Amino acid sequence: MRFTDERTDLAAAAHRLDRAGMTHGTGGNLSVRTGDHVILTPSGSRLADVTPEQMVVVDLDGVIVEDTEYAPTSELRIHLDVYRHTAATAVAHAHPVASIAVANIVDELPVVHYTAAMLGGTIRVAPYAVFGSDELRDGVTAALSERTAALMRNHGSVAFGDDIEMACERIELVDWLAEVYLRSAALAPPATLTHDDIVEVIVTATQRQYSPFPRRKA
Repeated sequence: MRFTDERTDLAAAAHRLDRAGMTHGTGGNLSVRTGDHVILTPSGSRLADVTPEQMVVVDLDGVIVEDTEYAPTSELRIHLDVYRHTAATAVAHAHPVASIAVANIVDELPVVHYTAAMLGGTIRVAPYAVFGSDELRDGVTAALSERTAALMRNHGSVAFGDDIEMACERIELVDWLAEVYLRSAALAPPATLTHDDIVEVIVTATQRQYSPFPRRKA
């Protein structure tokens, strides 16, 4: 079995998202890219139970390249499109409650906390389309322009990064920001940061060599 490390990392990340309450039932999927291959969680799997052996390996056209009894996630098109249009090497998609709630009431999640700068600023909402469709893929691709995360109306959220840990950290941050927005909006119109505020955060973080996503010790 090839890609042992990638399979193991994906399984660990899937279990992490489940423990964090980022999904329900068989919702959510993850992938990593290595060269011309993409390793993905299988269709219909529960993130809580998925194992390294169940991961599916495809090429950049989505063709399965290793014998397996499993099919790739139904959101394969989204994963492949992220890899085509960005330098990402990992993608996470989940169904967090706060993210779904926000995506159902706004077209764009405003910047309610400075850490949103680490995702590119406001978080766009891709319009609803049935899972696995070209329409959903196109909507998500557009929402991710100059961003590392997006929301999906009546569906969930997606984020990418340099590795699967970073992608998970970003999708968790999106849901935290969504929760902040929901709690604020329940009391009064939320205070939001401007584009200039976001630029200042990024410049300051760069100057101070501040890492918004600290690595956990093994």
